[in-house]
Amino acid sequence: MSVPESPSPDPEPNLDVQRAEGSGGWCPDDSAAGEISGPSPVSSRVAVQRPLIPGPGPFESIAWLLGVFLVHLVAVLFAFIVVVLIAAGTSGNTAFLKDPAAMNQLMQQNLGVVTGGEQFLFVLAVLLAVGLRLACPPGTLASPWDRLLNRLGRVGPGASHLAVLVAVVVPVSLACGQLFLVVDRAWRHLVESIPGLPEVQSVQEVNVIGALAEDLSLGGLVFVLAVLPAIGEELVFRGVIGRGLVARFGVVPGVLVTSMLFALVHVHPAHALSVFPLGVLLHVLYLSSRSILAPILLHFLINGWAAVVTKLGEQMGLGTLEATQVVPWPVLLTAVMASVCALVFFWRSRIEFQLADGRWWWPAYRSVECPHEAATTRRLSPPRSLVAAVCMSLLAFYLTVGLEMSRQVVEGQ
Repeated sequence: MSVPESPSPDPEPNLDVQRAEGSGGWCPDDSAAGEISGPSPVSSRVAVQRPLIPGPGPFESIAWLLGVFLVHLVAVLFAFIVVVLIAAGTSGNTAFLKDPAAMNQLMQQNLGVVTGGEQFLFVLAVLLAVGLRLACPPGTLASPWDRLLNRLGRVGPGASHLAVLVAVVVPVSLACGQLFLVVDRAWRHLVESIPGLPEVQSVQEVNVIGALAEDLSLGGLVFVLAVLPAIGEELVFRGVIGRGLVARFGVVPGVLVTSMLFALVHVHPAHALSVFPLGVLLHVLYLSSRSILAPILLHFLINGWAAVVTKLGEQMGLGTLEATQVVPWPVLLTAVMASVCALVFFWRSRIEFQLADGRWWWPAYRSVECPHEAATTRRLSPPRSLVAAVCMSLLAFYLTVGLEMSRQVVEGQ
């Protein structure tokens, strides 16, 4: 059910805290449903004892980031060792173990197995670590499982969020792809111009996708590059790291810092900068929907779209939306406009809670948690002008893409 805009502020971080981590909330004392006209001042809040600021903090967040690198490294080594042992056992020949060229060839021949094993082990490690980190700290909920779900966000995304989420996949993918192209060209120029800069072209994810597309079926490619990374990365960066940073620094700084850490894990400068705006969009969607499933779904669809385009492009010669090809400016402009409008729409139509007496409820710190007392889930009603902007920008994008594809077909005849 849509309701008018609530006076939901970004609760200020407060170090006067005791009690259980992240529990509790507060309500303006005069915020009856039909009487809200603006943010209530701090002095009008009902006096409540604030809980401990949810973790992790900045230093623990950096430890989580380093842990992601370490787990990936250990997982890929473990997966490759398994491949080597199987190859040695089936062939009965161990001479290749002393030949670096043969070992490299074995890796290339089994890239899909190694990458899939690495991602699978990473997700298993994430599920264990996130489960312990969010379920174990005490809270007002007695069950560790209930605490875990509440801290991750268990409100399902609404129909309007899902519709915009699906519609914005292609424009967001294209906009990020074009940003990657620009930064990658600049980085290549710097590498050629300034001796000593690290050559990291070999670790680009786009190179890995191309190699995996030759080694895996479409279903396998989507599973390895879309399903597993979406689950693992969203649980770590939005579910854990973002929870603590947003609680400490507020929505805007917390989202930006979390997105920066999310970008750093992608290593290559061009790839890191191109996924930074995606990280912002994913985090805003997470906070707005109060559901970890929403950013996981968007992350999956964007990675899955890249996998499908790569696989079908290899088989059928599709090249219109490749990240290595500059698109016409009308397509890029409408893609950026649609992406920005979607981000604003998600926030302005976010989920809030209203108590039985008509007062709005918010967590003591901005998070996706739900109240423990009886409350009604409310989706805020965005301005009609914003809804129109979202629809028009998406329509303009798909029309310009269709016209550009038609032009290329005509020119190719």
